[in-house]
Amino acid sequence: MAEEKPNNWWATLPGLLTAAAAVITAVTGLLLGMGQLGMFDAGRPAASTASASGTGSPAASTGAAQPGAGASTSAPGSGTGNRAEWKVALPAERTYRAADVEYEILNASARPDVSGKIALTLTLRCTNHGRYDLNFWDSTFRLNVGGVSYSPDPGLNELVAGDSSKSGGVRFTLPADTRDALLRIKFAEGESTAQLTISPP
Repeated sequence: MAEEKPNNWWATLPGLLTAAAAVITAVTGLLLGMGQLGMFDAGRPAASTASASGTGSPAASTGAAQPGAGASTSAPGSGTGNRAEWKVALPAERTYRAADVEYEILNASARPDVSGKIALTLTLRCTNHGRYDLNFWDSTFRLNVGGVSYSPDPGLNELVAGDSSKSGGVRFTLPADTRDALLRIKFAEGESTAQLTISPP
């Protein structure tokens, strides 16, 4: 009776699976090695060259950014230059107080706005000499121009704690021909006034 020869180990199913896994591992390792050596980057030099040429010419890249910077710079006759700040003359006395409330005019600026009118901005400091919180808001102020009373644009609405101070801005939109204005500061016991003079640059 003939003796049966045993099958080779790779002819069995586990052997085939092991061999396939070994082949896949070898191919994967080979591909990774070739990728690290740059053998698959044959199509990239053109893109990298273009990138290098873009970064290698500072004048070109800087020139692309310069138009924006130039546009923000005021040029003779430009819109920004025409809206240069005007001068605002303030009175010698700039502090006004009634009871525990005190207002001080710190600064004033004026310039034509986009609608052709004048935007007058006053920076004021409110000091609360009392014990309780105090409203510091634009409703306290009015501006008289040519017999007409103007209210400020909305925006200022703060609380000033007792025995403390806080600063804020009050903006008025006035006719383009405004030159003299009277600021009225309203207190619970009356009001104070301050004469302002606006002159073009």
